[in-house]
Amino acid sequence: MNWFLIALGAPFLWAIVNIFDQYMVKKYSVGEKGSGGLVIFSSLIGIWAAIFIGIFTTGIFKIPIGDKLLLILAGGLSISWIIIYLYTIEVEDISFIVPWFSMVPVLGYILGYFFLGETLTTKQLIGMFVVLVGVIVISIDFSLEEKFKFKWKPALYLIIACLIIAIIGVIFKYITIQNGSFWVSSFWEYLGLGIFGILIYLFVPKYRREFNYMNKKGGKKIFSLNVLSEGITILGNLLSRYATLLAPIAMVYLVESFQPAIVLLIVVLGTKFFPHIIAEKIHKQVLLPKIISIIIIVAGTILLFI
Repeated sequence: MNWFLIALGAPFLWAIVNIFDQYMVKKYSVGEKGSGGLVIFSSLIGIWAAIFIGIFTTGIFKIPIGDKLLLILAGGLSISWIIIYLYTIEVEDISFIVPWFSMVPVLGYILGYFFLGETLTTKQLIGMFVVLVGVIVISIDFSLEEKFKFKWKPALYLIIACLIIAIIGVIFKYITIQNGSFWVSSFWEYLGLGIFGILIYLFVPKYRREFNYMNKKGGKKIFSLNVLSEGITILGNLLSRYATLLAPIAMVYLVESFQPAIVLLIVVLGTKFFPHIIAEKIHKQVLLPKIISIIIIVAGTILLFI
């Protein structure tokens, strides 16, 4: 099978998950209901993922206690970026949010340089700058008639979320290199996600009330959608990793940079034909800057990975 189609399948599946996320937030978490319920639902998936990985993986307890604690902490940090991500969905369109996550490899390169001894080439530095320009462009509200407005608040939230993801990636990479097992590291990270989710339920009353409310109103449906979403994410991850066996990693990463474009395409089609599922503003003043931004981000990604 053509490696390009396999590699393209990953960002397509991830884009579907992004649409799922917006649908669940808009339907179950806007206003007084809050997104705390979805945060706990998402984190509890970590327990099931850890159990599944633990059944099929050997040596999960053989790594040093310090590595276990760091990975559990990484799982806990995952909740913090999920909280930011879900909150931002409450106030912004998903087609605005997804391109921002192109900053994750940029921040990952920076952290890798300082903490893992990795090097940065001139071309990569230029690519990082170009990606930054792209996310700045998409953060400007061009829909106002009199003047442009920069969306400082959601931009700040998303840069924090991207930084957290990059930190998690550095921790995961460092420990996985030490213990040599991707699945052992994944077990402890998912376990940490689940543990911190339980702690939030026990000690954060607001989130507990929102979780109980969501569970009462549509618990089975929400849980099923979360499981389906997580399954689609994992399938996308597997397609991505399989594609790296058939083609250079840099080329696979380049194809994955198309995810914001895929999300935008789905949003446009969904708004036209399935507005009860997803609906965003798609007039020219809003749509054109997003297209330009995505083109700039892909150009920067080319410089980063090629």
